Amino acid sequence: SKATFVSLLIRRFAATDGWLVDIGAGPGGVTAMLGWAPDRAVALERNTQLVQETKRRNAVQAVVGDVFQLPIAGETASIVCLLDVIEHLSDPVAAIREAARILTKDGRLIINVPAHPRLWSSADEVLGHAKRYTRKSLSAELEQAGCTPIWSSDVFSWLVVPVWLRRRTRPSGEPQLGLDVSSPMIDRISMLLTRGEWLVASHIPMVFGTSVLCIAKRVDSEARKVTQESRGS
Repeated sequence: SKATFVSLLIRRFAATDGWLVDIGAGPGGVTAMLGWAPDRAVALERNTQLVQETKRRNAVQAVVGDVFQLPIAGETASIVCLLDVIEHLSDPVAAIREAARILTKDGRLIINVPAHPRLWSSADEVLGHAKRYTRKSLSAELEQAGCTPIWSSDVFSWLVVPVWLRRRTRPSGEPQLGLDVSSPMIDRISMLLTRGEWLVASHIPMVFGTSVLCIAKRVDSEARKVTQESRGS
């Protein structure tokens, strides 16, 4: 479902050629499902074992790298993805700034983060989250990093109630992720709900969901200076 949202977002708001870099890609499963040309898609991950797993299982290139110091030249990527990455970091703004560095002039940055501080639970601690976001707080970090949102919305609104209930009805001591139930039927239903939600969110941003999804562009330093001066006046 996440890959579907991202691929729909790319087709609507971004170029569909050039290089795509997926930072913090894990084993590369989502990267491989984005519909990008495999010879122009790079899954970047700091864990060497996950990089090897990506090379073994998925038809995308994979490299070892750190989110704060990407082994990629500036202004080379049309799309850069940070999908469920920055919520784990002590300095997310620095990571966003480094991701923006490798964007081409017309490139786009796609970020997905867990939504709403009120949904914080022990599951976030298990997953190593430092925070949950609102659209406003994500936009603030993007601005600090020299970027501006083109579109953002809460997503997975249909997951909020079942995940919330699942996490709070598990016996104490068990991992309360609320995301460990799956079946072919659930997969089909989730895809139908994802595409239906996109039909709404692509026109009217949603304010309720388990994640915030955003596509942004880099703002050059001169434009930022003019914006800041206009706000100051």
